[in-house]
Amino acid sequence: MRLNNLNMEPRLFTPQFNEHAEEFKRYLPVNINLRFETLVSHLALCEETYIRTLLGKTLFSSLAEFVENHPTLPDDDPKSTLVHKVRFALIRLAIWKGYDIIAANISDTGVSAEVDKENRLFRYQEENIKHSLKEEGFNYLDNILEYLEENSQDFPEFDHSQYKLSNVHSLIRNTAQFQECYNIDNSRLVFLKMRDYIRDVELIELQHRIGPDFFNELLTADESDIKYGTILPAIRHYIVYAALAEGIGELHKMPTEKGLIFETTTMDGVQETPVYRAQVMESRGRFAERADQYLAAALYVIGKHPSNYTNYVNFAGDSPEDGIIHRDNTNRKIFLA
Repeated sequence: MRLNNLNMEPRLFTPQFNEHAEEFKRYLPVNINLRFETLVSHLALCEETYIRTLLGKTLFSSLAEFVENHPTLPDDDPKSTLVHKVRFALIRLAIWKGYDIIAANISDTGVSAEVDKENRLFRYQEENIKHSLKEEGFNYLDNILEYLEENSQDFPEFDHSQYKLSNVHSLIRNTAQFQECYNIDNSRLVFLKMRDYIRDVELIELQHRIGPDFFNELLTADESDIKYGTILPAIRHYIVYAALAEGIGELHKMPTEKGLIFETTTMDGVQETPVYRAQVMESRGRFAERADQYLAAALYVIGKHPSNYTNYVNFAGDSPEDGIIHRDNTNRKIFLA
C-alpha cells in the first residue's frame, strides 16, 4: 500500500504532545506507556486505511491542516470536535492493528515476548482486549459519520467522499438503518461486510421487482410524506433480509463478522461454534421468506393506492404483487414449442 506520507508520520496525532502519551491517554484513559515512535507507523497506516477512506481525500487533508495550524485545538470549533472524534477511533484502531508487533521483541536472534511470562496476560484476556479495541474503533466511525451528516454545512468537503457518493444510491445507508431492520448489535464491521449484498439486492432483485425509475424515486423520497413513509420501512426490511439470505448462502459469514455462529456460555467463558450447512440453508430460507413477506406488504399498499406510485404502475402494469404470473390451466391442453 502506498502512503502519501513517505515518512509514515501520522497527521492527526503529534509527537510534541505525546512525549509521555499525553494525547493518547485523553482518548483511551488507561495506563498507556507507549512511546510515540512505537505507535507512529500503526497510526499512519490506520489513518490511510480507515480514516482517509471514510472522510475522503479532501476532508482528511483539510482536517490534517487544521491540526497542524491549531495544535491545541480551539474550543467550540466543529473541526476540533471532529478531530476529537477521529482520534478516539484512531487510537483504538492503531493499537489493535499493531497489537502483536507492539507486544513483541524482534531481533537478529528471532522474535520473543517483551513481557516476562509470569506477567503476561492470559490468551483469552489478550483476545478480549484486541476485540474490544477493534469493535470500539470501528463502531465509533459511525458516530463520526453521524456527526458529519448532522453538521454537513460545516464540512462541505465530505460531499466529495466516496462514502457519501456511494450512499446516495442506496436505501440502507448506515449501520443504524440496518440495525432497525435486523439486530447486528450496531456493529459497523457487520454492516461493512453486508454492503456488497445490499448493493446487489438493490440493483438486481429489487429493481427487477419495482423497476429502476421507482427505485430512483425512493432514493430521494421524503419519508415524512405518508405515501413514502408507509412503504419504505417494509422495503428496507426486504433489502436487509434478502441481503442476509445472500450473505449466508455464499459466505457463511453472517450475521457476525467472524461467521454465522452459535454462542454458548460455560464456566470457561463464551464459546463459539460454527453453524453447519443444514443450519445455514435453513436460515437462508427463513431470511428469503421474510424478505418476500416484507416486499409483499409494501406492494399491497401500493396496489391500494396506485395513483400515488405512478412509476411503479408504469413499470409493473397489471403484474401480480409477487411478480409471478399465475395461470390456471386445469382441463386445458398445453403445447411446449
